[in-house]
Amino acid sequence: MDAYLQSTGDRHAQIVGGLTVLERRVRELAKAGVTRAFIATAPLDLSRPMPIQIQFVPPGSPVPDGATVERADMIAGIVDEDSRKSAEWKLIRGMNKSFEGPVDALINWRFSMRITRVLARQSMKLTPNHVTITAIVIGLLASLLASRGTYVSVAIAGVLLELNSILDSCDGELARLRYQYSKLGQWLDNLSDDIVDNVFLIAVGHGIGGIWQTFGICAALGRVLVSLVTYVSVYRRTGTGDVFAFRWWFESDKQTADDVYDPKAITTWLRSFGRRDTFVFIWMLACLVGFPYWIVGHGLVIAAVNVGLLVLQFTVYRNKR
Repeated sequence: MDAYLQSTGDRHAQIVGGLTVLERRVRELAKAGVTRAFIATAPLDLSRPMPIQIQFVPPGSPVPDGATVERADMIAGIVDEDSRKSAEWKLIRGMNKSFEGPVDALINWRFSMRITRVLARQSMKLTPNHVTITAIVIGLLASLLASRGTYVSVAIAGVLLELNSILDSCDGELARLRYQYSKLGQWLDNLSDDIVDNVFLIAVGHGIGGIWQTFGICAALGRVLVSLVTYVSVYRRTGTGDVFAFRWWFESDKQTADDVYDPKAITTWLRSFGRRDTFVFIWMLACLVGFPYWIVGHGLVIAAVNVGLLVLQFTVYRNKR
């Protein structure tokens, strides 16, 4: 399918979210099934190779037979120059995660998307992986502070961990906004969450002292075991690190991620209480009220439940197959 793109003035050359409006339109049309685009504007240097064949033609050139006429200067369905800022925000607002937990959906996006809007500026020259690495550093700093065990250090650690969670949304938003996807980024994003959370559990247990040190280590080890099995299972099935592709024994292999995480399903809401955005927010509150015992206990319960499910996965699920 061919498309004929036309623009008024040079609005198609404006930078929005780190890409020119024209580049964004071409990528949007490619996702919609367009295989070739005729662009009726002056030639424009593009930042990266386009996913479809493109050809610049003089403005006013006749529309090729069978080609659909499209705007080259449209952002999020808006072409009005006076609405450019609102169009940019509408575009960024649509970059949220496919499967959000309640805290991401109600709270975190209000911070993450505003941060992403700044990070996406061309002058920043940041990639999603840069954001992920920054989040890891902040998460490890939070763990260091938590290990000291004082009220002030633990409270600051909780706030930093929540900042880590917000940045965990920013890297994905930036990747979707700029079309900067990579397998490395996918693995780095998932592994960073596990590393930070488990180190934080051990650090909090160390800060409390006594038997809680052992509890923190056990919680982290249980979570590591479940994560390893999840990653190996997903990689064998899909060749990627997409944890949303993992299926428990009570879920069908034929179900898509949209089926498994259907927002109308009760299981999705129950599952959301184990989502990272939710428990990190709760951990922050526990740090702020001076009750770090909750964090280790909560981590231990999550680990125990998941290990229990894992045992069933290797018994019930295997026999079912």
